[in-house]
Amino acid sequence: MQKSIGFYPLNQILYHNPPVKEAPEPLYPTIHPSSFVGADSMVIGDVRVGQDVFIGFHNVIRADASPPFIIGPRSNIQDFVLIHCHPGEYLQFGEQRYGVYIEGDVSMLHHSAPHGPLYIGRNTFIGQHVSIYMASIGRNCVIMHGAVIAEKVKIADNRFVAPGQAVYKQEQADALPEVPKKYKGLNATIIDYYYRLGKSYQRHTPLGI
Repeated sequence: MQKSIGFYPLNQILYHNPPVKEAPEPLYPTIHPSSFVGADSMVIGDVRVGQDVFIGFHNVIRADASPPFIIGPRSNIQDFVLIHCHPGEYLQFGEQRYGVYIEGDVSMLHHSAPHGPLYIGRNTFIGQHVSIYMASIGRNCVIMHGAVIAEKVKIADNRFVAPGQAVYKQEQADALPEVPKKYKGLNATIIDYYYRLGKSYQRHTPLGI
């Protein structure tokens, strides 16, 4: 059973996309009932939200171009995050294509702006005010606050992007260092916290669905 579609009292909106050439069929989000959607967050179109995902407050996830979007289990989308995709552009995985594919256990901090088509691998940390445009980011990466990643670069697994660093050429992506030892447990701490926080919001407050 999925969360019910519609408009909620605290301005959460779960609704279908309007039909356009790039997304001709009106499709609704599917959100696992164990996941949390906070006040003033909007999920539009074919967005498939997995188990135990935390979607905080004032977020926009808008699959009105290039659906579907995948958000894997135990990921957290914190606050003021905007997820969208360039119209008519996709990532191809075998016979399937996606506008946005976020694997499980991914953290997206406040005011990050991931714009597809994009892939973010499992256990990757995306810091505050990170801008991503048409890129592929591997598993177990740490992308620190204020970084910019663009121009269809592919970042390998276990790579570190420093605060404010711009990565827009493949040779820059290929030269990235591995995640420093002091950051290796960073994302696991965030994942654990937001898993517990989402459950507590659901049990003890009326602030989400």
